[in-house]
Amino acid sequence: MAQARPWLSLTVGAFLHCEGPAPRLADLRAHIAANLARQPRLTHYLKGPGLRARWARDPDPDLEQRVRERQIELGESHLDAALQDLLTHPLPDNGPPWDLWLLHGHAPGRFTLCYRAHHTTHDGGGLFDTVYKLFGTSPADATARTTAVPAPRAELGDYARTLTGMLGSAAANNLWNDPDRPLRGARVSAWAQVPTDVLRTTAAARGGSTNDAVLAALAGALRTWSAEHGPRGAGRPVSVAMMVNLRRTAESGLPGNLFTFAPLALPCHRPTPADRLEAVIAATRGPKNAARRAAMRTITDHTPARVFHTLAARLTTPSRAIIDTSYVAINQPLQYQGAPVTHLQVFTWLPHSHPASIVACSYNGTTSAYFVTDQALPGLHQLPALWEQAAAQPTSAQ
Repeated sequence: MAQARPWLSLTVGAFLHCEGPAPRLADLRAHIAANLARQPRLTHYLKGPGLRARWARDPDPDLEQRVRERQIELGESHLDAALQDLLTHPLPDNGPPWDLWLLHGHAPGRFTLCYRAHHTTHDGGGLFDTVYKLFGTSPADATARTTAVPAPRAELGDYARTLTGMLGSAAANNLWNDPDRPLRGARVSAWAQVPTDVLRTTAAARGGSTNDAVLAALAGALRTWSAEHGPRGAGRPVSVAMMVNLRRTAESGLPGNLFTFAPLALPCHRPTPADRLEAVIAATRGPKNAARRAAMRTITDHTPARVFHTLAARLTTPSRAIIDTSYVAINQPLQYQGAPVTHLQVFTWLPHSHPASIVACSYNGTTSAYFVTDQALPGLHQLPALWEQAAAQPTSAQ
C-alpha cells in the first residue's frame, strides 16, 4: 500500500513530554547508539518493490540524520506548531526509517522527545515496545506490560467466527462514499484527553475495559456528528476496525507488523450512553477471548501476503471504508536521564479513503486520544471535542 501510494504518510510515533532540564543532543545520540545492537527496529528496514521487499540491515545508521533537535520559542503554542509539523515531516529516506527529535525552549524546566517511525517497521505493539526499551524505567519488563498473546487451543468455531468477521468487514457499507464529499486524504489532526479513572470506572461497573469506554464515547461522538453532518450514518451502526496485537513475548523486538483487526459495529444508533457502552462491551467480548485471539494469530500466520494485501486494498475503496481504532495502556513510568515523562501523546496514520483513524493511550492517569480525520468531511474535525463530551456523560442517564 505504501509503495502503491508513495505520497501517503505512514508515520507513527509518540511525543514524550518530560519534566526536567533539556539534555544535550550528544548525550541523546549516545543513548540511542548504545541501544542499536539491542533494538532490531532501529537497524532494519524493508528494501525492494512491493510484496517482493525483503529485510535489510544497517547496523550503524546515521544518528546525526536521525537524532536531531529543535529550539522552540517560549510558549505552548510554539510547541503545538512543532508537534503538528512533525506529524508530516519526512522521515529519513535511506536506511531504517525512524528518527528522534529533542524539542526544548517552549517552557522552563521542560522538554519533549518525539520518536517517529514508518509503519512498515513499527506496528502499534512495536512502537510501544521501542519506546519502553529506550525510555522505560524497567526495560526488561516492558513486554509483560503490553498485552501478550496467550496460546490456548482454538476451536473450529473460533476460526469460523474470526473468518466471518474479517470477510464481512470487506462488505460495502456505503457510509463514506458520498460523491459530493469525496475523501481526498488531506488530514486534520488533534488530540483530546480525559482522566483515565473516568473511563475505567465507567466501564468496570459493567464488566468492561477502558478500551470499551473509549469506543463507547466514540460511538456517542459519531452519533452527534452524524445528526448534523453525516446523514448516511444517522440512526445506524458505524463500522470500525479495532486493532489487535498478535505478538508473543519472544517476538516483542521483531521489526514489521504482527497484528490484525477485529471488525466492530459501533452502536451509534443506541439512544443512551449506557446502551452504547453495554453494546460495545458485548461486541468486544469475542476479540478479547484468548481462544479467538489464538485463532486470529493462526489465520494471520497462514494467510499469504498477497491475500492480506488484497483484503487491505478492498478496505481502502470508498464504499467499504471504515474507521480505524487502537488503544494501549502504559503502566510503566517512562523517563530519560531521570527526567520523568509526565504526559504522552501518540499519533498514527490515516489509510487511503478512510474517514478517520483514532489511537488512544492511557498513561500517568490520563487517556489521550489522537484523531486524524479527512478534511473533506464537514465538521469531522470536531470529533475530539465530541469524544471528550461523550466520555464525560454518566452512563446512568436514561
